[in-house]
Amino acid sequence: MANNGKSKIMVKYVVIVLGLMLIGGAGMYGLAKHRQTTYYTAERSMVISHSIHEESASNNNFNSDDQQMMPTYKNISQDIMIAKAARKYLPQNLKKKYTAEKINETVDSKISQQSLMLTMHSKADSKTAAVATVNAMAKAMKKELPSIQPGSGQVRLLAPATKDQAEKVTTPHAKKYVAVGLALGAMVGLVICFVEETWSRLL
Repeated sequence: MANNGKSKIMVKYVVIVLGLMLIGGAGMYGLAKHRQTTYYTAERSMVISHSIHEESASNNNFNSDDQQMMPTYKNISQDIMIAKAARKYLPQNLKKKYTAEKINETVDSKISQQSLMLTMHSKADSKTAAVATVNAMAKAMKKELPSIQPGSGQVRLLAPATKDQAEKVTTPHAKKYVAVGLALGAMVGLVICFVEETWSRLL
């Protein structure tokens, strides 16, 4: 009889823990869905360097100088002047939606150490906008850099961004929220069971 009573208590505790886990998981899933947003990203890279047809000794100097200039090129690529020039390359329907300021917020740049490559990234609410803005900014950088930074290296644009390559990003991830909810539910359930068991023994 004693064993039967203990079994019932264990079943009760398991039910409590599992029930709170389900409640926690479902609650966090709902919270994740409520907070969830979806956006699209696209990127385009370019190489900025002086002519590869210079003499070998000069090439080494140019490459070193160009590498040192990459942070400057990165800053220029994020300047509002580039965004204003980029807006001219947008399709007419996107020009109405994207001001130069918004383009500037949509696209950012990064450089790699010991490299002559600059990569632009865009983040927009559609594949079309992400691809169009990053391609427009890359074209504007190629056209405007020589006048902004005289003596700069030549901008060689790599393959343009395409819709097929644009990535869809949804955040926050519902699975992570559910996992946290399950863990919290289990923890609360175990605490309740521990308190109840301790209290029953004291009595």
